[in-house]
Amino acid sequence: MNFENWWLLSFPLFFLLGWLAAKIDVKQLVTESKRIPSTYIEGLNFLLNEEKDKAIEVLIQLSRSEPESVELQFAIGSLFRDKGDMQRALAVHQGLLDRPVLTNSQRNRAVLAVGQDFMKSGLYDRAEEFLRRVSGDEHLPEAIKLLTDLYVIQNDWARAIDTAYKLRATTGVKNNAQIAHFMIELAAICRKEGDDEGAIKWLFKAISEDSLSPRPLIDLGNVFKGQGRYQEAINVWWKLEKCCPKYIALISDELMDCHQNLGNKNQCLAKIKDIIEVDPIHELLLSAFEMSMELQGMEAANDLAQDFLRKTSDVTWAIPVLNSIKANLEETSRQEVYLLIRVLETYRQDKQYQCESCGFQANTHYWRCPACRLWDTYPPTAIQIGALE
Repeated sequence: MNFENWWLLSFPLFFLLGWLAAKIDVKQLVTESKRIPSTYIEGLNFLLNEEKDKAIEVLIQLSRSEPESVELQFAIGSLFRDKGDMQRALAVHQGLLDRPVLTNSQRNRAVLAVGQDFMKSGLYDRAEEFLRRVSGDEHLPEAIKLLTDLYVIQNDWARAIDTAYKLRATTGVKNNAQIAHFMIELAAICRKEGDDEGAIKWLFKAISEDSLSPRPLIDLGNVFKGQGRYQEAINVWWKLEKCCPKYIALISDELMDCHQNLGNKNQCLAKIKDIIEVDPIHELLLSAFEMSMELQGMEAANDLAQDFLRKTSDVTWAIPVLNSIKANLEETSRQEVYLLIRVLETYRQDKQYQCESCGFQANTHYWRCPACRLWDTYPPTAIQIGALE
């Protein structure tokens, strides 16, 4: 429920507080409470029950007896916006702006409300016009935040950065992670246009803005790898080990490619083993197993596989390991492993990444959820959806 609607709750509370302060007896309290129009109580009940259509009808009826009530008009306009009736929401809020007598705070609030209405209507130019007109300490932060959201919707990352900095200066909010993402989006545009140096510039700015974010490190390493600067890519990616080692799973293949191009794949295997000793990340365990088979032979890979199976309770991850082991066994043992694989394969192995905010699942990792549009809600490791077939 929006703030504009909660003012209705204040009426019973005011009477109670007044009674406590003045030590009015119960009879006096009952007398005072009878002065609350029954329409307020009816509208309040509808609001609390999320029956917005009925609440609007009641409040409109009430507004006829109190046409000068600014708060009532804000509440009605807000309810229209919540239910998606933007034409009527705009009519109410613009009607407030036409009033000759409003305080500065009320006028700024009405300008903000009109901007919100236009924004929800998809009329972004008009929304920007009104949001930029908001002034004063009380409503300005919300207007700046909405302007930032507006520029993000339009993929106008440069102006999103400017308004995010303004919001920080105005409120002191710590929005470093958000600004870093905006900078990385500009880097992605530069890279798409073939401007690698421009991309590198923005990625270093993003790292300065949020040194704990894995995304600019991952993207910077990808730029270096694309330029054939393999050692620089490796140096950047291994910085993830200190701040967020789980994210190495997202670039483990690229990391191995760079080490292979430099002829030091054994070094990569050693470092991945060190990481999984501390945290048995599934993707890295499988990468280590495959590298171990290639570089050290089947016996070493089998030892690693046994350690792998002890470290995780998710048996579906054992299937690719067992398939690799099966190919190198004698016929009798191979049949036993094959039976085990058949049992495990009664579970689906859909590799999915899942948003921790809204639960949306995707077969690729996102830095911003395509459903709820929030940043950094996808863990770097996939989930395994196991269901009996």
